[in-house]
Amino acid sequence: MGSSVDFLGLDLENEAIKYLDDSLFFELHNQEKLSPDSACRDTTIPVRQLARRDSHGWLEYTFLPWLMEKTGLTKNSLAEVKSCLQEIINNISDHTDFEEGCIFGQWYPKTKKILITVADFGVGIPTNVRKVSPSLTDTESIIKAAEDGFSSKSLPTNRGAGLYLLLLNIVQRFEGSVTIRSGLGYATFVNQEGSIYVTEDIDCGYCVGTTIDIALQTDKIPYEEDDQEEDLEW
Repeated sequence: MGSSVDFLGLDLENEAIKYLDDSLFFELHNQEKLSPDSACRDTTIPVRQLARRDSHGWLEYTFLPWLMEKTGLTKNSLAEVKSCLQEIINNISDHTDFEEGCIFGQWYPKTKKILITVADFGVGIPTNVRKVSPSLTDTESIIKAAEDGFSSKSLPTNRGAGLYLLLLNIVQRFEGSVTIRSGLGYATFVNQEGSIYVTEDIDCGYCVGTTIDIALQTDKIPYEEDDQEEDLEW
């Protein structure tokens, strides 16, 4: 939007800064790495901007093969994870004036955990939800947006199923967790005895747009064999 951005305090002795550099954060946002020796770690999908038009190819040919290699799971096993990410990315262009969001992934082999973050710079969930339910707080708006069938009706095609299906698959089915930040709202959804349980934080700072953090224990995802391709005879 024409603003200039300066990064301060970029000390490569700091492990967090080194991690950001290895994740290609500065190459993306500052056009160059802090250190020429920085390289994406084997367990990391580097942060990148992703437009809806490019999302299917990236999920199918970059993210999914990477996750399959790391976890040993099949394409069929990870089909619901891929569908949930596609729906989140679709929502970026459905609910914002921007065609692109950011996505990032980290695999922890010792604990068999995958962390995925998707973020956008739209108006945020609370702004959309309050078009329908104006009295809700930012956190209440996030929880409302995750209800089955709720829709802010921002588009005629918006069925309001995206966040609910995300929670149904990631939290209830695979026993993972989902944290959503938007505006002053912060809500974490976890599995508690087979049901979706939500915790709130009312002092979490301000998030421009929406950030969704997904945490999955990949050993909780059922293994499914991929469909066998038939040989064609001519």
